[in-house]
Formats: sequence, C-alpha cells, structure tokens
Amino acid sequence: MNIYEIQTLRLLHIGTGIFWAGSVIYLAAFITPAVNALGADGGKFMQQLSRTNKLPLWMAILSTLNILSGFRLIMIRSGNFQADWFMTYEGGCYTLGGVLAFGAYMIGMMVSKPAVDRMAKIGEAVAKAGGSPTPEQSQEIAALRAKLAKGVRLVAWHLAATVVLMAIARPM
Repeated sequence: MNIYEIQTLRLLHIGTGIFWAGSVIYLAAFITPAVNALGADGGKFMQQLSRTNKLPLWMAILSTLNILSGFRLIMIRSGNFQADWFMTYEGGCYTLGGVLAFGAYMIGMMVSKPAVDRMAKIGEAVAKAGGSPTPEQSQEIAALRAKLAKGVRLVAWHLAATVVLMAIARPM
C-alpha cells in the first residue's frame, strides 16, 4: 500500500465529491426552481450556463473521477475486496455510499445529460430559425425540463445520502 497513492486518491475523491455533490444539490435546491420560475428566460440562462461554462462536461468528468477514485479506495481499504471488510460498519457505510453515488452517476449519465444535450440542440435550432420555438419544440422543451428537474432532484438525494454515509463511515 503506497501512502502517496492513497493520499492522492483521497484528495481527488474528496475534491471531486465536494464539487459534484455541492453542485447538484445547489442545482436541485436553488437553480432549477429559479430557472423554472423564469420560463423562457430560465431556459436561456441554462443554455448559457451549459455552453459558456461547460457545466455538463465538468459534471461528467468530475463525477467519473469521483467514482473511479472511490472504487480504487474501496479496493485498497477492503484488501482487494475481502468479504469480511464489507460486513463491518465502515465497509457497509462506504459500500452503501458507493452504491448510491454510482446510482446518482448513472441517473446523471442516462437521464440528465441526454436531456441537457437535447435541450441544447433544440436551442441551437431555435436560434438558427430566428428566435422563437415552434409549439412542438416548446412542448418538447417543457417535457425535457420536467425530466431534467426530476433527475436532478433524484441525483441530489442520492448524493446527499452518500455524503452522510461517507462522513459517518469511520467510527471514532
């Protein structure tokens, strides 16, 4: 066991976890309700956030690094996945937290990211056409927003529970 590897993995895991969980919880609790209340202007804000700051890309990269570093840390901590470790309090907390985080990751990749990507494509088509969405585009955007809001809330709950489990995993 290399102490430098463990310290690097922990720094990477905790840093990316803070960004990922904090960002999603902030999106779910504050940004999404504000965007929904703004209607079309909210959609413009989200397009700008996605396009200029590349939020979906950063979320994908950092959540992937978080999952991979967490998996490696569990591999090290469990002695290459020794079954006895998983039956301990620490092992159970880390494992459940990891499962919830992986669930959040999959929801993000399979639900949220495709919805954001599709909304961006519609936004580009609307901009090219001259500014106002067609009734069909408006209907699809509304459905995608609802799907995205539900996905973000679900991911936020998963990650909030994960944070709690990671925090309590090591008994004093």
